[in-house]
Amino acid sequence: MSQRVQGILFGLVLVFTGGAILWAQEPFSMEGIPPESDYVYRQHYQQVEEIMKTPDLQEREKKLEAFYQKLHPNAKMKQAIVGFFAQIVEEYKQKGMTAQAKALSDKMTKWFPGDTGLLGQQFKEAYEAKNWSRAVQLGEQLRAKAPNDAGLLVMLAEAYEGAGNSAKVIELAPKIVELLGPQKGVYYAIKLGDHYAKQGDTANAQRYYDMALEAYPSSPPQGWTQQQWNAVKITGLGIRATAAWKAQNYRKVIETYDQVLKLDPKNDGAYMIKGLSHWRLQELDAAQDALAKAVVLGGPNSQKAREYLEQLYKPRNNNSLEGLDQVLAKAKRELGV
Repeated sequence: MSQRVQGILFGLVLVFTGGAILWAQEPFSMEGIPPESDYVYRQHYQQVEEIMKTPDLQEREKKLEAFYQKLHPNAKMKQAIVGFFAQIVEEYKQKGMTAQAKALSDKMTKWFPGDTGLLGQQFKEAYEAKNWSRAVQLGEQLRAKAPNDAGLLVMLAEAYEGAGNSAKVIELAPKIVELLGPQKGVYYAIKLGDHYAKQGDTANAQRYYDMALEAYPSSPPQGWTQQQWNAVKITGLGIRATAAWKAQNYRKVIETYDQVLKLDPKNDGAYMIKGLSHWRLQELDAAQDALAKAVVLGGPNSQKAREYLEQLYKPRNNNSLEGLDQVLAKAKRELGV
């Protein structure tokens, strides 16, 4: 039989095993037809479909691997076959054959190192299994191929967070906010705001907190309670007030802490800084009133607020604290404490 006729018969060869005759399929080839042609690809696809009908999964894997190893390097099926291997992996998992699934998956990583679909599937599996170190490794490989995939970056950031690598989360956060926008990226905007606040970078802390507050001026983001969102707003407004204080814009400090007090009427720190701002503006009655309220609230800033209140009160009352009790009693009545 000529080689041409052998090719037309798709390279079927006889294999003798223990006296039995088995038909083993070789990858299709034909003299004069380029291995990368669509025609050859269609023939290969039919052959692979036949292999995938093998009932026993491990036997099916062996046949498919043998077929893959004999493919011409230029054959289109060389890369397309990855999906069929992935199907076997999934069937292994469905049958609880986790060791076989992992072994085949590991082989696929070596065979198809640049396959994005395979990397994506393996990354998803590692992420769902909370195997953070592997998820980070695979996620970074995917990131190199798709640096602007917002969904990937979010999952990668969560993997880094799970691995305890907060520095990498902060590295990814600006790009996530840029790609998703302040509404969808609000969690990372707040994370950046907190990061810069701890660094003493008030300008950048305010920048990211303002993004978050402007994206959700009233109702909280999905998944947040109103109480949680109010706590975020109080922090963001506090940073905004700090920036205004540094700029000596005391009127804005007062206005900002008035917003805080609407959310948290018994915030002694807000009353104290508000009082000091009135003092800087020489609005002494208002300063005294705010500082007195900070004192009677009995919070962590109350003792310091009393020192400021006495410094303000004494020069205005013949260098005496007489009558200060009445000022404090008035503050208690107004606050209802």
